[in-house]
Amino acid sequence: MKKVFLLVVVITATLASYNQNPDAISGATSGYKLTGNSLYHRTEETSLKVGELLVEGEVENPGKVSLESFYKREVFWKEAKYDNTGEVVFVGAYRYSGYSLFDLLNGFILKKKNENIFQPEIDVYIIIENDRGEKVTFSWAEIFFTNIPHQVIIATESAPIEPHRLEVDYPTDMLWKVVSANDLVNGRVLENPVRITVKTFDKKEYDINRELRNSFSKQVDVMVNNQFVMTIEPNNLSAPQVEYKSVFYGMGMGYHPIPVFKGIELQTLIEQKKFEDVTRWMASGLVCFAGIDGYRVIYSYSELFNRADQVKSILAVPDQSDKSGYYRIYHPGSFYADMSVKSLAEIYFFLE
Repeated sequence: MKKVFLLVVVITATLASYNQNPDAISGATSGYKLTGNSLYHRTEETSLKVGELLVEGEVENPGKVSLESFYKREVFWKEAKYDNTGEVVFVGAYRYSGYSLFDLLNGFILKKKNENIFQPEIDVYIIIENDRGEKVTFSWAEIFFTNIPHQVIIATESAPIEPHRLEVDYPTDMLWKVVSANDLVNGRVLENPVRITVKTFDKKEYDINRELRNSFSKQVDVMVNNQFVMTIEPNNLSAPQVEYKSVFYGMGMGYHPIPVFKGIELQTLIEQKKFEDVTRWMASGLVCFAGIDGYRVIYSYSELFNRADQVKSILAVPDQSDKSGYYRIYHPGSFYADMSVKSLAEIYFFLE
């Protein structure tokens, strides 16, 4: 009789756990205490007011996000911003918990409007808007194809990370907000998001030519908002070169034996003074890298130039430049080799 009773208790408890909504943070963080070893978890968190969120655009099943379906994740971020003079102003250090964009968007199946001519999901980006019409942008790749996912969240709780020897009073928001823990400077914080729009790059047409015999591109043209700005040619290689070791892995064919990429930092080749309102570019700027054969990828401006980890993309020079063009974009933060366009012909900056 005791064995039967215990079995009933176990089954009842198990069923109860299945019926509970996963509205807590993930198991990796839920065990931390205010008195534990973690310096991130020594302060109480404040709950932010949560609103409704719609996903629209190029997805099969647009509609309202059901938050009850997801666990929460945590990020840690030292928040800073630019003032009117361009100087960096420290805001505070925070622990945020909330819903990862990776998780929220995973169930909204991508339906690209150009998939009949260009199937890879690498020319896609998202626009997040709030109730005031403000917006921030992210590439699809920095959500789904990055080495370190779940760093972009919609925060529903906030807690300061306080130093030991100094009393601080970091400000706390009232509404849930987009937080990108990958960003060095606060460019993509957006309070009270209400809509996510999924888009494919369509600012310019790049003809796809998979049968191109001569795929060599001897220069790279730089466009900003549809205006020609400069040309990057091989004689630009007087700048110091950066070398990255690589485990190059593609979406389709897997591992490619290209152990090293060597080239010049993209930021060195493209002067930042070309972009007058840097804060706006960090918030909603995007960059399309297009090869001479029409192959293209999308990065966000902050993904390239505003990284907390200081990892910089390069224009790499292939060993066989006569076959693959003089330049290719390489970003060591990308998981997939597909983000590395070879025979690079154009870099197209644009704002959403």
